[in-house]
Amino acid sequence: MRKRQVEAALAAGMLILGLLAGCGETKKTPESNSQENSAASGSGTEETGKEEYKVGICNINDADANCFLACDTMRQICESEEFAQSVGAESVVVEWANSDGDIDKQTSNIETLLVKDIDVLFMIGVSTSGSSVAVKACNNADVPVFMVATESEEGQWKFVGFDEYQCGYQQGKYLAENTEGELNVCYLTGIPGQTNVEQRKDGFMDAISDAGREDEIKIIAEQSGMFEAETAMQVTEDWLQAYGDDIDWIVTQDNKMGQGVVEVLKAANKVGQIKVNSWITEGGWDSDLVKEGYVEYAVYVDFATLGETMAEVCQKQLNGEEVPDTNYMELVDITAENVDEYFS
Repeated sequence: MRKRQVEAALAAGMLILGLLAGCGETKKTPESNSQENSAASGSGTEETGKEEYKVGICNINDADANCFLACDTMRQICESEEFAQSVGAESVVVEWANSDGDIDKQTSNIETLLVKDIDVLFMIGVSTSGSSVAVKACNNADVPVFMVATESEEGQWKFVGFDEYQCGYQQGKYLAENTEGELNVCYLTGIPGQTNVEQRKDGFMDAISDAGREDEIKIIAEQSGMFEAETAMQVTEDWLQAYGDDIDWIVTQDNKMGQGVVEVLKAANKVGQIKVNSWITEGGWDSDLVKEGYVEYAVYVDFATLGETMAEVCQKQLNGEEVPDTNYMELVDITAENVDEYFS
């Protein structure tokens, strides 16, 4: 079984020490920043190895279970003896800051981390525009910055996370390849204006277009569920009143909204009649929705794997290796046929 626990993350962290293969916006580093981004994580020719490294982690919000899991997985790997040995140090200390979803607090957190003399920063940004101040502060202090699952409009940085566009593309590809005829789809987006929301939608629509089904698969309603189960429930209830039996599928941009949709369909006795295309992240409840037949398809974003990927990138950086501009984690398609392979 592939379900991640902290011990599994630590074990994976040990494995990557010998061989290295390489949280919710973005997946593409802006082309206009490509030269800046090369400077963001060093040229690979710097001298490496010292008594102690300090790794900064600035989380968007510790109350977000997924983001916390990614950051905590990275922390445990980086603070292990094996990791310290792999970067030629006696120890590696992780300096962690929680931003509570507040951009002003995040900016202040970065200032504090810089005072602590961190060697590298991994940040899940509160906002694309607001992150620019913190990123530039790190640039001025010659501290390499890695944006985790988020972007910064300005400054020098590189990206670690999952491909938001590809997440949406895989959702659309499943729908296009596993259905026939005309379909009416209601589409639940996340927080308006966020880059990840736009990228997931673009990927979804492109997959349908690439399959030649743009004239058959119609989005009859699109509304924000704010990445919240409660809001998704309210929107779904409105859709059932407005469209009733005309809805064939409801597609959501994350697992929390998928949970909200399922609760409403259960209460309305519409399970099976209206199918759900959603997400799975680390944990049990959302995979149970697939096992129990409430969700037909979900793209799996494993935030423990994200934490491992962050640790891999951190090791490369501290060893003075060249780090790519974008560093993507693995995504998996989950259905009833394979869910038990990944979730016990």
